[in-house]
Amino acid sequence: MVYGKGVEQHTLIKYLSGDKPIIFADYREISSEVVEFLRRKGAEVKEMQLEVGDYLISKEVVIERKTASDFLNSLMDGRLFNQLASMLSYDKPLLIVEGTPRELFVLRDVNKNALIGALAAISLDFRVPILFSESKAQTANFIYIIAKRIQQGKDREISLRKKRAMSLKEQQQFIVESLPLIGPKTAKRLLQHFGSVRGVFSATQKELESIPNIGKKKAKKIIEIIEAKYIDAEK
Repeated sequence: MVYGKGVEQHTLIKYLSGDKPIIFADYREISSEVVEFLRRKGAEVKEMQLEVGDYLISKEVVIERKTASDFLNSLMDGRLFNQLASMLSYDKPLLIVEGTPRELFVLRDVNKNALIGALAAISLDFRVPILFSESKAQTANFIYIIAKRIQQGKDREISLRKKRAMSLKEQQQFIVESLPLIGPKTAKRLLQHFGSVRGVFSATQKELESIPNIGKKKAKKIIEIIEAKYIDAEK
């Protein structure tokens, strides 16, 4: 695994001196203004390839940054829940969305109830808090303040490797739980019955209705989400 040019692959890097907050930024964030804003505020930003998230500020806290548009894109193509599942290898994951909650409901032709369900799943099922930021400058301010709060007065230890990776079984269940109105128990039933994530997503409405606690209404909603044509408003 490559973390950055000239950086050894230590499981734990420890900073014992200095007042500046230390923030590791994924190399893909280099071109964003957030990194520049962080440096202007006085943070020491180290750019490298991170296994999980966009910003790492302690051995417990990892942050994923998304614009409102990217949030919706990643939700529609399934990347979002995979990313969130990976972030759970840290004790305190955080999602920062640049944009207002209202933007999420108007930028794309997304079913409002499905979007509300996804936001609820992020907070309740994945237990990942969401902060909404008005700009890149505000995002940098959030990250800077969080880093200072956590690192102040402590040995500053930052793990460059995620902790326990989620098992295949856990990842499969998280993906199925992203479907509307599907909780952990029902997700397990679906996987047990159809044998795989592909099997669940390939099931017909009639087949879904046969699963306990699904019924016609849930089955119809699931099929609508899976089969709905993706419309990119930016094109």
